[in-house]
Amino acid sequence: MRETDYGKKMGHAIMAVAKMHGQVSQLFSDCDSLFPDYESVFANIATRDLTYNVRADHWMADGVFRYWFQSGHSVPAITAIFYHDGQEEPLLLVGCIDYTDVNSQNLKERCNSWDLWWAIADWTAQPAPLGQALELSEPDAKGTIRK
Repeated sequence: MRETDYGKKMGHAIMAVAKMHGQVSQLFSDCDSLFPDYESVFANIATRDLTYNVRADHWMADGVFRYWFQSGHSVPAITAIFYHDGQEEPLLLVGCIDYTDVNSQNLKERCNSWDLWWAIADWTAQPAPLGQALELSEPDAKGTIRK
């Protein structure tokens, strides 16, 4: 049997990912202080679609999100993508989404927690341009988002 450092390398990689998750968590907390008069759209939820099932394809989040709302304003949002086919990761997305006819009562029905993800993954030419601002008019083709 050949000796390798594969286990050690995997351990270091997992420690690096865990450290990155902690740094993203701190970033999200810091961003909350930038919007003191806004409410968090999804409360303290930062990801979804994870499973506790032993037969899971994966247990680690593909990405995390944070969105803030104040009546009469666009929705500032941030998403960190840890894994997505065809993109260089990790990827930090920062955006301002102008939803149509949104208010505090219908916000959670209008706002999809992965809207920034879809903006880069599905609503732009592939591969999506990195490091530049994009403006997308009615990107979801549902009339939910103006730009």
